[in-house]
Amino acid sequence: MKVAKFGGSSLANAVQIKKVFEIVKADSARKIIIVSAPGKRNPTDIKVTDALIDYYKAYKNQESLDLPQKWILERFSSLATELGLAELFPLIRTKILSLATMALENRFTYDHFLSVGEECSAYLVAAFFSKNGLKAQFVSPQDAGIFVTDEPTQARLLPQAYKKIRHLSELSDILVIPGFFGATLSGKRCTFSRGGSDITGAIIAAGVKAELYENFTDVDGIFAAHPKVVKNPVLIEEVTYREMRELAFSGFAVLHDEALIPAARAGIPMVLKNTNRPELPGTRIVPDWTIDMAIVGIASASGFSIVKINKYMLQRELGFVRKFFEIFEQLGIHFEAITTGIDDLSVLVRQIYLTPQIASALEASVIEGLHPDEFAIERNLSVVTAVSEEIRQQTHITSRATRALSQQNIKIETLMQGASEVSLLFIVKGIDEKKTVRTLYNEFFESSK
Repeated sequence: MKVAKFGGSSLANAVQIKKVFEIVKADSARKIIIVSAPGKRNPTDIKVTDALIDYYKAYKNQESLDLPQKWILERFSSLATELGLAELFPLIRTKILSLATMALENRFTYDHFLSVGEECSAYLVAAFFSKNGLKAQFVSPQDAGIFVTDEPTQARLLPQAYKKIRHLSELSDILVIPGFFGATLSGKRCTFSRGGSDITGAIIAAGVKAELYENFTDVDGIFAAHPKVVKNPVLIEEVTYREMRELAFSGFAVLHDEALIPAARAGIPMVLKNTNRPELPGTRIVPDWTIDMAIVGIASASGFSIVKINKYMLQRELGFVRKFFEIFEQLGIHFEAITTGIDDLSVLVRQIYLTPQIASALEASVIEGLHPDEFAIERNLSVVTAVSEEIRQQTHITSRATRALSQQNIKIETLMQGASEVSLLFIVKGIDEKKTVRTLYNEFFESSK
């Protein structure tokens, strides 16, 4: 059994949905299909989920609902008509209009707005499959057994859910399940973080112990660097779950980083493929690596700061780090990574958590409570991450990388190695981000040709 997830670009219009049908029809092992909400039809279009967010904002602010409702209804009406499913549109229309009757004080109303795109998409796909000779049925996340915590927009799967999900493997029809959301134990709809259809696919694949989890999108696979930064980067043939999670977290937006955990724990291989070119092999994501590469991929992200503290004999002061992070917790500051020395502590933070007000409060609290010799915040930094299982095995990789950057006069503000030992984090000035990516790519991919 295979679980196949199709993203928004794969469901943007009738032509794309017909491609999905042919892909599923071509392999009888594709028994469970996870769908996203329809994506953009062209570069100037908007995604259905974004339109639903606008709809919610208008409802919340007691503004006219005519435009958002009309746009969403017309989008699904055209889809239904083009697929020959006009009889299904009244159900979809009711789902969309009924959103404006939900109580705003309900903690899960926003989740309901967010998730209707996936729900309606699944109704259409299941009906189209059945009408064209593939016996299929719509299965709601609740009926599928996707039971989650009651954390609006940040749902996490409950461990006991897997026992219910397992029963899906016993059903004979092709099952079409909306991605992105689950149900709380009290029956409330609750969404995963944005892009959560990837998570749904991984959860279902793990729950039914699928032989393969296929994630279909609009690219041929995962590239070793962003094509907008590096011209014609190589396609990654194979990557481990550890490597992929590091890349996804560090800036590779092609796959939700949280989607890797369920499949990885279950030891289920994943493949990322192109709906428009399904004959291509794509990129395989596997539990353990079989292909030796010095560096598998290079990711980057901007908008970081480093909070730096210097205090003489810092490491001898029991509880210093705990007190420091208690201040972070009190101010709601999330951190990405830390480095420590005899007298120093540096913490990597996304700048969105360090508004001028919060940064000022952080400095005041640290100075008052911890009495450092120096306190500083260095802003406008980028993190360039080089990822490979080989980093744990080969000592020369770090020296190659630092030498290449030195030759290009790129100053490394801080160098960190991830705790998993499969990633090197180069913190550089924001203006050097792209140059750093290109330099590392040339060193590890071009020079070896």
